Amino acid sequence: MKTKCPTCGHENIAGSDRCGKCLHSLTQKDVPQPTREKLQKLIMTERVSDFISKVPPILVGPKTPIREVIERMQALPTKGCVLVCDDQKKLVGIASIRDILLKVAGVIQEKDLASTPVEKIMTPRPECLEKDAPLAFALHKMSIGKFRHVPVLDHGIPIGVVSTRDIIEYLSADKKK
Repeated sequence: MKTKCPTCGHENIAGSDRCGKCLHSLTQKDVPQPTREKLQKLIMTERVSDFISKVPPILVGPKTPIREVIERMQALPTKGCVLVCDDQKKLVGIASIRDILLKVAGVIQEKDLASTPVEKIMTPRPECLEKDAPLAFALHKMSIGKFRHVPVLDHGIPIGVVSTRDIIEYLSADKKK
């Protein structure tokens, strides 16, 4: 297999670091680059901070009762999860609607919802993204991990959640790019 130099068009041996003719670096050749296609360029260049909801995430502590978590999620029905943070506001877990369906419904008695802490059902140490990560990273994490929500951090502090809903709404909006 040959690698074509983007500068001079010379066919180089696959895996070469530099073009054998013009010495142009070929190291970026294997890194995906945005094309002129509008959607592909958007996915490669837009940052996840552009996709998070304008409504702040629901933040709770690990000892917050599941009943309160459910009530807070019901109050903001477009939020599909809560972020569980410690006293220093560092993310320690995430609890989604899926967690409530699979780990609470039919498992925890209604009378125990007020005394059972969210840490019993949360997903600890969730996959996260820094706010400057490209949208492509979020899509990759969601695809590989089968996630619908990925927390977005700013220097380790949660500032939002990028969700499949946020991405679909953003991509379906008319972009002037």
